[in-house]
Amino acid sequence: MVANFEELNNAQLNQQLDHKLNHSDLKTLQLINSNKDTLKMDDLVLLLYGHSAFQNLYAGCELGVFELLWKHPDLTQTEIAQHLQLEAYPTKALLLGLTALKLIQKVGDKYRNSLVIQMLFLENTWKEFYDTVLFEAKIVYRGSIDYVESLQQNRNVGLRQFQGQGPDLYNRLHEDPGLDKVFYNFMGSWSKLVTPLWLKKIDFSNFQSVVDVGGGDATNSIALAEAFPNVKITLMDIPDSCKIAQSRIDQKQLTDRIQVVGGDIFVDEFPNNQDCFLFIHVLVIWSLDKNTTLLRRAYQALKPGGSLIIFNMMTSDEEDGPLMAALDSSYFVSIPHEGGMIYSWRDHEQCLRDAGFTQMKRIYSDFWAPSGIIVATK
Repeated sequence: MVANFEELNNAQLNQQLDHKLNHSDLKTLQLINSNKDTLKMDDLVLLLYGHSAFQNLYAGCELGVFELLWKHPDLTQTEIAQHLQLEAYPTKALLLGLTALKLIQKVGDKYRNSLVIQMLFLENTWKEFYDTVLFEAKIVYRGSIDYVESLQQNRNVGLRQFQGQGPDLYNRLHEDPGLDKVFYNFMGSWSKLVTPLWLKKIDFSNFQSVVDVGGGDATNSIALAEAFPNVKITLMDIPDSCKIAQSRIDQKQLTDRIQVVGGDIFVDEFPNNQDCFLFIHVLVIWSLDKNTTLLRRAYQALKPGGSLIIFNMMTSDEEDGPLMAALDSSYFVSIPHEGGMIYSWRDHEQCLRDAGFTQMKRIYSDFWAPSGIIVATK
């Protein structure tokens, strides 16, 4: 019956279901005809074969299909096979998958990229997108197999898929050869995409001292230092990440502007009497209680009138999306650390209140990822 829902009008649906269901069940199913229930069978098929859908995207990236069609659009299947040095059979299968997924278009017997893929090249963001695909393929895919067990056990079971004895993914990356490069390439590329969203909307010229908590490979600290020459920055993260950060800071000749402090941000003292604390892409890793602990520590270390800035993806206050935020939460549930997910604006604001803040504002971003900014003032 489900497959025929789209062909039924309200009257037909009610007639077929009324005698089989109680009132509450019928009310639920009637949502099929409302704006709140828009799932189609094609949507369900895409979910059922979602693993294959991603593998086709990954193959298209890794084998160079999209880059080839960017440089040489309107190639035939045979020409694509020759360029990619693939046999006819795998080429036929791959192009079928990419075409069905609308990643490429087939016009006659020739293929070209979809407009969305072309725009990534035109906007010079293909590398950043590709690094994101590699991160999903090499890291997210590996641990997501344990998503169900993670839900059942209320802990990040997927961490077991990564070798090492570290307590979380970040401490194990450096024990798995090559995996740290995949991760930091992704974080650097993702930061390059979204850094302008916060850097252009917040005036740091009134700040002299900024602490970048969980600053990773220093991508954000470097961008801030280059944009605001009067700001001095302290980057705090685990020692392994700080080694990468220090190397990048040295290359940029910013050692006089950015100080790197390795340690445990939950244990080691925060620099005191600071103008601003940055939490960029870090308050999705831990539980809300742990987030509140970090925010309270930052509140205590801020000058009166100082600011704390949260920037990461946000879910809606209704907790019904956006889709990207919802799906990314599965990664945080399964792998990096126990208790993380993409939280709602309201969740973050409550943590800030619990930490002592009373003044805060939201800044929304116009971007395909649902990134948002919260600025709280002491």
